[in-house]
Amino acid sequence: MEKKEYKEKIETLICVVRELMPKLPYHNFEHVIGVCSAASTLALLGGINHEDTFLLKTAALLHDIRNNEERSAEFARQHLLKIGYSYDQAEKVGKLILATKMPQNPNGFLEQVLCDADLDHLGRPDLFELGEKIRLELGLPYNKKWYKQQIQFIRNHRYHTEIARKLRDSGKAANIKKYEKMLRGLKC
Repeated sequence: MEKKEYKEKIETLICVVRELMPKLPYHNFEHVIGVCSAASTLALLGGINHEDTFLLKTAALLHDIRNNEERSAEFARQHLLKIGYSYDQAEKVGKLILATKMPQNPNGFLEQVLCDADLDHLGRPDLFELGEKIRLELGLPYNKKWYKQQIQFIRNHRYHTEIARKLRDSGKAANIKKYEKMLRGLKC
C-alpha cells in the first residue's frame, strides 16, 4: 500500500471514531487522537516502517472504541474489513488493542509502543487535567486517597520502550513531585 492509501484509510477511520467513540470525560475522541499522535511520534523515533505505523495508528484510534479492550478488538476485526483493511491487518490491529489492557503485558515492539502511547500522558504536563477527567469518569471522590493512588500508579509504571522512557521519565518524576505537593495541601 502507498502512503496516500494509508493516509486516506486513517482519515476515514477518524470520521468513524469521531462518531462512535463514547462521550466520556476521559476515554473519548480526544484521548484516542492523543494516543494516535503519541504512537506516531514513537513510531517515527523508533524507525517503524509505514505499514506498521499505519497499524499502530489504527489500533490507537480504536483501542477504546467500546471502552473495553476485548470488545474494541472485536469491533476492529469486524469493522476494518468493511473499510478495506485486509484480514491480516485487522487481526494485527485487534492484537495490538488487546495489549493495552491493564495491567499491560505487551509482546513485541509494536505492542510496547502502543502501550507506551496509551500512557504517554503520565509524563506530560497535562497529566493533572487528564487525571481529573479520569477521576470524574470513575466517579471517585476528590481526596487524599485519590492522590496517593495516582502517585503509586505513576511510581509503579515503567514505559516499555527506551524511546518513551527518554521522552517521558523526567516528566513522570516532575508529576510525582507535583502530586505530592498537592497531596500535602489537601485537608481531606
